[in-house]
This record gives sequence, structure tokens and C-alpha cells, in this order.
Amino acid sequence: MRLSRSEEGSGGSAWPRVSARTSLIHWSPVGSHVTLVNTAVHGRMRQVMRFRVVRKEKDVSHIPARLSRYTALHPASAVATRHFDFRRSDDAWTINGRPFSSSEVMARPRLGTVERWRFTSDFHHPVHLHLAHFQVLSRGGRAPEPTDAGWKDTVDVRPYEVVDVLVRFRGYRGRYMLHCHNLEHEDMAMMASFQVV
Repeated sequence: MRLSRSEEGSGGSAWPRVSARTSLIHWSPVGSHVTLVNTAVHGRMRQVMRFRVVRKEKDVSHIPARLSRYTALHPASAVATRHFDFRRSDDAWTINGRPFSSSEVMARPRLGTVERWRFTSDFHHPVHLHLAHFQVLSRGGRAPEPTDAGWKDTVDVRPYEVVDVLVRFRGYRGRYMLHCHNLEHEDMAMMASFQVV
């Protein structure tokens, strides 16, 4: 991705890549157009977004020293351990070797509890849970990466990787889904149900 800027009525000039902290729009003159360009593609998907600078404004925004706080879950609080294996089996994307069935429930966690869920895979699968948020406990038997910190509803499980998470079930009883968030995989029903009881 890169940003490009053009003056009203001009042909435009390319700008170098900028960091997320740089505000090209902030210092662009009134009348400028700033376009976010996807340099990985051509055609209609290349121009992602255009900003039109129509007036000067004082920037009163600030980034807080700490964005949020959370209480870490402890492994000892888990009342059960479950394993979910995401892989291709018999020409289908499966969880625990089984294709999706709307009548099957793979787990029945209790409302108000925490469980340890282990995700394994043979391919890159971003695993997503509906309703339940979790914290990444370990990745490949090692400490989680900095990007794993905090509450999550999706975790990136890489090929042949083992990711352990602590899942907290609170809010509502009912049937929910876990699935691979790769569009092609979820379209081919790489999903399963769990029932919060």
C-alpha cells in the first residue's frame, strides 16, 4: 500500500510509502486529494480509498499511553481441555476429521466457565469463535507472540502449529460456531458447532 497525493486539477504525483504514524492528510494543502493505493494489484481494486482535503482543522487527537487493560486468565482456571484439528481430509476441509453437520455439536462448555482449547492444523487457518472470547496461552509450546496479547475472537494457526487458548464462556447459552476464517474454507463448510449450556 502507498499513499499518493494530487492537487485539484493536476495529474497527481506519487508519494513514497509512509508509516502508520505519518499523517499525509494532516499536512496536505486544502484542495488536495490523497489516495490509498494497493500496489499489489492492478485495475479497479488498485485505488482503495480517496480523501479530499476541504478545510484546515486543528488536530486535538492524542494516543493514550495505554490503549486498554485486561486481566489475564490462568491455566488453572480451565475446567476442561478440548482439541480441534483443522485439516484437509478426504477432499474436504474438516475439523477433527469430520465435515460440518448442522446436527452435530463438538463441545458443550458451561456458561461462566473457562476451557483450554488446542487448535492444530495442516495449513494456514485463522480460527474464529462466535460469542466466546479467548486469550492465547501458547504457540508451539512457547510463549505467545506480542500480537497474540489481549482478548481475541480469531487466532492465526499456521501450518503444523499447535496453539493453546483459554476460552471464557459468558453472556448467553445457545449454539455457536467455530470455523476457519479463510473465505474458501468457510465456504466449503470448515466449521463446527459448540453448545454453551
